[in-house]
Parts: sequence; C-alpha cells; structure tokens
Amino acid sequence: MSITRTPNITLNPVWSTDELNPRVERFNSIPTPTTLRGGVLFGIPLTSAFDQSEIPDSQLQRYINEAISEVEHLLDLYITPVKFTEKHDYLRHNFTWNYNYLKLNHPNVYSIQSVELSFTNDTENTPFVDFPLEHVHLMPQEGVIQLVPAFGTSLSGFLLSAFSGTQFHALRAIGITNFPGGVRVTYEAGFPEGQCPAVLTALIETIAGIKILSALGPVLFPQNSTSIGIDGTSQSVSTLGPAFFQNRLNDLEKQRATQTEAAKGYYQRSFLVDWF
Repeated sequence: MSITRTPNITLNPVWSTDELNPRVERFNSIPTPTTLRGGVLFGIPLTSAFDQSEIPDSQLQRYINEAISEVEHLLDLYITPVKFTEKHDYLRHNFTWNYNYLKLNHPNVYSIQSVELSFTNDTENTPFVDFPLEHVHLMPQEGVIQLVPAFGTSLSGFLLSAFSGTQFHALRAIGITNFPGGVRVTYEAGFPEGQCPAVLTALIETIAGIKILSALGPVLFPQNSTSIGIDGTSQSVSTLGPAFFQNRLNDLEKQRATQTEAAKGYYQRSFLVDWF
C-alpha cells in the first residue's frame, strides 16, 4: 500500500521505531500542580505562616507555565505541540539541485501537514502546487525537509515534473529564478501528549519548584528564631524551617544545572573552536 502522507516521527529517541525494553519509561506527561506537590515540593508545607492559607493550584500552574516557557527559550524547542505555517523563498536552483532543501524556523518537528507553492498571502486560496506528502523527507530534530521521490508512489510523475514539467519550475517560462515567500509549509512541532522526554519534564518541575520557593519562601518559612533574656540569663529558640528551606533550594539548583546540561547535550549541538 502506498504512503499518502508523511508519518509522525518519533522524537525521543529520534528515529526510533520500537521500544525493546518496555520496563524503561523514557516519557512523562507535563507536570501538574498535583505532581509538583508530590515531587520536588514533597514534604514542604505550602501554607502561609501568617494566615494559614494554602497555595492554590492556579498559582502553582502559573509557575509551571513559566518553567515550560523558560525551557522552550533555553533549548529553542517547543514542549507542547504547536502548529506553524511558514513562508520560504522559492529558489529555482534549490528545486533543481538540492531537492528543495528547506530549514524550517523551528526544530523538533514530528508531523508535516502540507508543502505548497503559492504566490499569494491568502492561505485559503488553492495553492499553485500542493506537493504530495509522500515526497516530503523530514529530518525532525534538525527541522529540515526536502522533496524526494518515494519509490512505490508516483515516481515517474515526480521526475517528469522535476526535470521537464512545469510544477517545480513554474516561473521558468517568464525568466524568474526566485520568488520571496513562494513556498508555504505547515507543520507541527513539540511533543505529543504523554511523550515528553523524562529529563525535560524533570527540568520543568525543578525550575517550577525553584520559582515557587524563591518567590514564596518568606511567606512559607518566615524568620522563627526567638531570643529571651531575663536577669542576665539568655535563651534562644529556633526551628529547622529556614535551614530546611535553604537546603532544599540549594539541592534544586544543583539538580537544575545537571538536568539542563543533559538536555542541552541532546537537543543542542556544541562545537569546540580552537583556531580561526
């Protein structure tokens, strides 16, 4: 049976096709206020020391949202699925020699919806050419696509259009070799629900925990040392509240550094330059 569209690509591990060890779970769902309370904030009384009110879930969710956005900016990838429609320049030599090599604006692509040749800003208009999705070769982690003929589909028609027809060289007849924004690509980036790598969900939870403890620490753990002096005799009384809070915050900062380094090692490319 011929392929009619590009299949969704597994992003972690990238290009993997089967889980050989089901006992190892590499994925988690996005953290929620409930998982946050039972995870990095476990054992911490999330209650105001002044009026005994508990931190509402809506406030915890706000810090989770901020943590997700921070990770997305840090790694330049999207956590939750996002749909994009981008316009790229039509370059005839790219179609001729490079199979229309296109670097999309966002990596971590798991599904291509359409690749079209259009010379209008109206996305509702019928495109001049709607390329068959079985011809779209996707490199998901790099965010790169190329139009490559797929064996078992319309190979002869693809070759005819590419090298002697008018589809791929629609502007050749009038002598135009490029057209700004002529190629329109619609795709989805991010991680499907429940398929976010565990290291990223852990990093999100850690950052959210740091934000909560940093912002609300004085409310949760106010100064609670007391000194009493009577006729030359003094006595001081204190609890482990502030010390526990500070130790927990320090531990989370260390975890954040480790998790960030691990995530960057997989989703970002580092180059050592020792000579110019």
